[in-house]
Order: sequence, then C-alpha cells, then structure tokens
Amino acid sequence: MEVHHHPDIRRKDFKEYVLEGLMIFMAVTMGFFAERLRENMAEHATEEEFIISMIEDAATDISSIQKNIEINRLRVLRLDTLATLCFNYNSSADNDNNLYNVMKYCIKHPDFVTPVERTLSQLKNSGGMRLIEEPTASDCIINYDEVTKKMVNQQQYYELHLNVLIDATEEIFNLKYFPLNPLTFKWENGYDSKSPAKLINYDKIKLIELGNKAKLFQGIVLFYITRLEETNQNAQNLIETLKHEYHID
Repeated sequence: MEVHHHPDIRRKDFKEYVLEGLMIFMAVTMGFFAERLRENMAEHATEEEFIISMIEDAATDISSIQKNIEINRLRVLRLDTLATLCFNYNSSADNDNNLYNVMKYCIKHPDFVTPVERTLSQLKNSGGMRLIEEPTASDCIINYDEVTKKMVNQQQYYELHLNVLIDATEEIFNLKYFPLNPLTFKWENGYDSKSPAKLINYDKIKLIELGNKAKLFQGIVLFYITRLEETNQNAQNLIETLKHEYHID
C-alpha cells in the first residue's frame, strides 16, 4: 500500500533541519571567534611582557653606559697628558714619575658596555616582533638594536688601539714598576708615585711615537664616547616611547 506524507510534516522537518544547521554554524563560528579572542588576549599579554622586559633592559644599559662615559672622559684627559709629556719630555725636569703615573691609567683595560639582549634576542629569534603592534614602538626597538651594534663595533677599534699603546710601552717603560696581570690588565701591585722609576729609553723619536699613539687612541676613545652618548639617548627615547605607547607609569 502506498504511503503519502502530509505536506505540513515535510515542511516542518525541513525548517527544523535548516534551523539545526544554522545553530551548528553559529556555534562553530562563535567557537572560532572565542578561540581567536583567547589567542589575541594571550598575545597581548605576551606583548606587554616583552615591552616591560625591554624597558628594564634599556634601563640597565643606561646605568652601564653612563658609568663608562665618565670613565672614558677621564681617560681622554689622561691620554692628552701622556701625549703632552711625551712631546715635551725633558729628562732634567724629572718627568719620569709623571709618565709612569699617567701611563698606568692610560693602558688600563676598561669594562666595556655589554648591552642586555635577553628581550631583543627573544623578539628576533622567536618571531616575537610580530607581537609588537604599535608601529612607533617597533621602529624604536629596531633602531635601538642598530645603535647598540654600532657601539659594540666601536669597542673593537677601542681595544685594537689600546693594545697598540700597550705594545709601545715595552720600549720605553720598565714594567716591573707596575706589573700587569695579562688576563685582567690590572696591576697586581699599585704603582708608587714616589718610586725611583726611570725610563729605559730616552730616544726622542720613540717618545714622540708614543705620544702619537696616545693621540690616536684619544681620538678613538672620543668617538667611543660619542657612540655611548648616542646609545644612551636612544635607550632613554626607547623607554619614554614604550611607556607612552603602552600607558606604563
């Protein structure tokens, strides 16, 4: 026997089917948006962590940079004194003690600035830069990275010319009066300014050459100070920018 379905029943089943499909679609869509919202919130939290960490790193750099600026300004003055004493050396004026005294400061190895790169390394190596949504903040971070690289690069020239000056001392000075630790470049026994130390070479040409090396090194140190000041200013700008963009007190 043939069975006939009532038209109303078929229409009702179709409506329910459409409604059920629509509800499933909405549930999936809402789930997608909810998951994306959770991801955005997590990424935003990570972004803020990076920003706070970057501010802390820059503040640490500033402290180290400012200390080195003062140390190297003093070194510039001592190198100028060393060069002057060499160019105008007079054995009868008892300049030997003065030369020994100033030389020990001129060849002392500095504590270079080592930028704190814990946050920058994470941002660059893990693709974290994509999380920095504020273009101004991102540009400032990239610029600071470039400036610190220039500063570190200048430290290589600094060390090169420092070693040139150190090498020149062996022809003129008796190093027993301020023995250097070859690993730390620090004196194991401080030089006594009342010591009867005398130069081992009074050749005027050698003294002028030493003075020339002191002046060349002085120029390198001056430029290093410029790099330090540039990095210091960029670190301060970075902190101010990040605090402003992310409303951090």
